[in-house]
Amino acid sequence: MAAPSVAKIGVGAPLATGGVMVAPVGTILPTNATSSTATWTRLGYVADDGLRPSGERTSTDIYDWAGDLIASPQENHSTAFQFKAYGAFDRDVLAEVFGDTQVTTVGSLTTVKETGEPLSVHPWLFDMRDKTKRCRIVVPIGQVTAVAEDPFIRNGLQAFDITLTCYKDDQGVKAYRYYDDGATPSAPTITAHLPASLAVAGGDLLELVGSGFTGTAGVTVGGTAATKYIVVNDQTLVITSPAKSAGTYPVIVTNGVGPSAARSVIYA
Repeated sequence: MAAPSVAKIGVGAPLATGGVMVAPVGTILPTNATSSTATWTRLGYVADDGLRPSGERTSTDIYDWAGDLIASPQENHSTAFQFKAYGAFDRDVLAEVFGDTQVTTVGSLTTVKETGEPLSVHPWLFDMRDKTKRCRIVVPIGQVTAVAEDPFIRNGLQAFDITLTCYKDDQGVKAYRYYDDGATPSAPTITAHLPASLAVAGGDLLELVGSGFTGTAGVTVGGTAATKYIVVNDQTLVITSPAKSAGTYPVIVTNGVGPSAARSVIYA
């Protein structure tokens, strides 16, 4: 486990004005924190209390005859988010609050009909940043299920406090969260290996220790590709050694950035 580091913490500021976005059903959803969202619709300004997760997980405590807690089976789970949108004159915001078919715009005039019809279900996205760090929450199936409207006053902005409820997609996922620490990727580094020597017949498990093993694209031993390898984590890689004649050979690991420096292994 890595030691605590301030590099692993971050704030939840919006990536830009319009960090809350919507898209129609059928939109291809991003699977990372940095890909383009140019086709998504941005909902403009959000109040400074930001994005407020409001889901819950509840369980029921079960006690035995002696009064000891013996189980807490989960009872309910929900995923939801709340935020306050300021765009009272923004048709896209009004469409999410009152329903797209209830909002019409002709020239400078937008007309809203409040009918109470259930609001549509479609993808939502929240983009956040902290310097080079990125956090993105993608809701594949979201629906506005509650709206609290701020009062109309002379010294306060018109605003809608929105609750977005998230439903499971066909993978059983209510929301996808992507965290990118912004670190510049580097080529792998090998600092140690086990065992000290390998059999010439091959087939040994060779454990490599170092860094940058995530995304490994290939491993060679003396120029011979290792056909089997397992990335345990970013610091550990296990390969099945190929057959070689007795001698010392360089092990090189390659990822998307490039190859590592060679690490010498002995076949005996």
